[in-house]
Amino acid sequence: MPYPELSVATSDSVTLQPWEQIASRTLIDVQPWMKVHEDTIRLPGGRVIDDYYRIETPDYVIMAVCDAEGRFLLERQYKHGAGIIVLTSPSGGVEPGETPLQAAQRELLEETGFTATSWTSAGTFLVDGTRGICKAHFFIVSELQSVAVPLQSDIENCELVFLTQDEVSDAIKGGEICLLADIALYSLLLSRFF
Repeated sequence: MPYPELSVATSDSVTLQPWEQIASRTLIDVQPWMKVHEDTIRLPGGRVIDDYYRIETPDYVIMAVCDAEGRFLLERQYKHGAGIIVLTSPSGGVEPGETPLQAAQRELLEETGFTATSWTSAGTFLVDGTRGICKAHFFIVSELQSVAVPLQSDIENCELVFLTQDEVSDAIKGGEICLLADIALYSLLLSRFF
């Protein structure tokens, strides 16, 4: 279905300006997991909003990991925020002092026991333009070597599975891959790299 034509505002009718932050206070601070801020902001038209909420969490990395046969390595695990068992990509938080690439390499080894020699950045994306949240750093990973037993904990227990490109597409359509970051990663990957 084609999209309706949108009229684009010209500089004569609309001038976009950033909002002005007048004040901010932290309501919740449970480091390293998250902070919740309540901002007082002034809109370009002058209206003041006293209770604009932002959420701050650490940036994270997420990887599409491909083996020599062209299959993707995913993790089947329970995600409490979703309340279900899902298929998801290796991922994890960027720790203080780490670059996103260092975090991705560490997380891949910890979660899967694999290292890789080919790392391609597929972009960095803001998770939520309204509330902020964090940035997600996407990587395409290949040339794998199994070097260790994956770390397992009671909070991050998972089953490793390899899926073909068609099986990934079917898992997305069937809802087993249902987290937005995974959908975005594989949509970008399949349209850009294949």
